Amino acid sequence: MNHMTSLHCRHLGTCLLLVVGLVSPLTQSASAALLDSKRLPYIDDHQQCRGQPLPATVEHLTGEAWKLDRKGKQVALEEGMTIDEQEGVKTSPSAFVSLSLGDGSRIVLPSSSQVTLRLNEELVVPQVILEQGQVESYVIKRASDYDRFQIVTPVGVLGVRGTHFRVRNDDNGQSLIEVLNGQVAVDRGEDPDAPAKKHTGKPLAKKAEKAAADDEVQVMARQGLRIQKEGKLTPIELLPAPQLLGQTGQTGPAPVWQLIMKPLHGATRYRAQVATDTAFLNIKQEQFSSTPEINFSGLKAFFYHVRLSAYDAQGLEGETGVYDIFYYPRTTRVQ
Repeated sequence: MNHMTSLHCRHLGTCLLLVVGLVSPLTQSASAALLDSKRLPYIDDHQQCRGQPLPATVEHLTGEAWKLDRKGKQVALEEGMTIDEQEGVKTSPSAFVSLSLGDGSRIVLPSSSQVTLRLNEELVVPQVILEQGQVESYVIKRASDYDRFQIVTPVGVLGVRGTHFRVRNDDNGQSLIEVLNGQVAVDRGEDPDAPAKKHTGKPLAKKAEKAAADDEVQVMARQGLRIQKEGKLTPIELLPAPQLLGQTGQTGPAPVWQLIMKPLHGATRYRAQVATDTAFLNIKQEQFSSTPEINFSGLKAFFYHVRLSAYDAQGLEGETGVYDIFYYPRTTRVQ
């Protein structure tokens, strides 16, 4: 029973037996509650038994955030909560939330962000509706002819089969995507709520072909794209990661930790995140600066993982550099 999640089921009957084995010891009422909160596993197109992606579980929480039910009602978010279809998460200006999906994927919401989760029942594909702010996604790679994960923005749908990427909405009604690993398919013309269109086999007019080409593009690793409502979609190379030169700080009752980076050509802004895990799912703080010097305050002594990045003139965030630093804030100055 402890290793069932790693089993590959070659037949539907085997998969169903696993489910029955899980629920049979329970009482009838407990079984009903379990089935209400957890969907049954399914057989994918490679005849393997897979867990359903939803509901998602709140894995880490820093700061104040809220769960939004299907009617938009807010309740305080807590670690261990589940977020099901048509439910959402909203973070405060100083919060970070990481969600784990049942298929092994992870999404991280930084401050001032909001998403709603949906499920494409036909393809068993989770959809993240980005309402506000940013989402960083770590999607498990699997061989498939279909998207395994989708992020829906106001100007397009991002189809993913396995990758690490960031997406955010800006104040101008545009979306920005940065792919760090793998690749992402951007379809600006697709309506996620519309039924799938059948191919008629008739040749498209040249104008229609050009419009379709302008609305679809593959964004590869270390590339970014500002998704506008009109015009050709052209990915560009991301800025490299900034280099950390050193650190300093101030002592006293409110110590300040300062990170000093080497100025990066083409950078208009810098970002630094501090986390307690190497995957940056448990982020404690982040700071932005127009100069290659960033200050943190209020952090306790700990062995932190620090992630640095820079933004270009288009507002695209570049590649990241990670440093492991033991921070020990002295509260009094040594005489």
